Amino acid sequence: METIDITAIIIDDDSEAIYLLEMYLRQFPEIRIIGKSTKAIQGLSLINKKFPDLVFLDIDMPDMTGLQVAESMKNKNFHSEIVFTTAYQQYAYKALSVEPLDFLTKPFCQEDLKNVINKYQARAEKQKHEIKLESFIQSQSSPPPISVPTIHGYLFIDTKDIVYLKAKINGTEIHLQDGTVETVSKRINRLITMLNSTLIFQINRGTYVNLNYLVRIEKKKAICIIRFNNTIHEEPISKSNFNNFKKLNIFPAF
Repeated sequence: METIDITAIIIDDDSEAIYLLEMYLRQFPEIRIIGKSTKAIQGLSLINKKFPDLVFLDIDMPDMTGLQVAESMKNKNFHSEIVFTTAYQQYAYKALSVEPLDFLTKPFCQEDLKNVINKYQARAEKQKHEIKLESFIQSQSSPPPISVPTIHGYLFIDTKDIVYLKAKINGTEIHLQDGTVETVSKRINRLITMLNSTLIFQINRGTYVNLNYLVRIEKKKAICIIRFNNTIHEEPISKSNFNNFKKLNIFPAF
């Protein structure tokens, strides 16, 4: 996994707890502490000014609780991840309401912090891939509808309406987002050439899927999960096509 530079702010009314956490965090070169405070209100002001990646936040503080700080951050749509630190486990249930990255019960150790940082890096990496995927999909121009022969005449289809395509002996089966299935006399390779879209991706020898409808890939089961028209559908993905998929470097690893 690529190393991600992580900025952090520590908020705790116990200055010794801040010092100890700072010493632990210095063992991780990817962490850069950009602020610390023993007062919750002052800490919230620091977050507002510096927009850290991580906030190590004590829950039990006199001027304003850590939960109140977290609620304020949530209301202002701050994107900082919260790691609650407390000596009282009974706060854990209430803390879940603000969806923290993690919850550390004092006294914690360096290994606990390592787990937190790994969790943050994994989440940040996934978000980065999701942004790249969204950018990739939005960058694709919508080609004009194509005309393909069917047993009844001709079918005019937009690429965006195609969920997936399956090769048949004498043509191709086209599964559309409204749930209908059309069988056309064009072989799948010829049809893919006509569509000329980077959104249509091969997942096995005879199947192509529209990336707009791909929800996830389960590596262990070697299947693609496709969602359309309130329907969940599974299609197998071959090992070679899974490897090709990974090489695109725009999709999260599943």
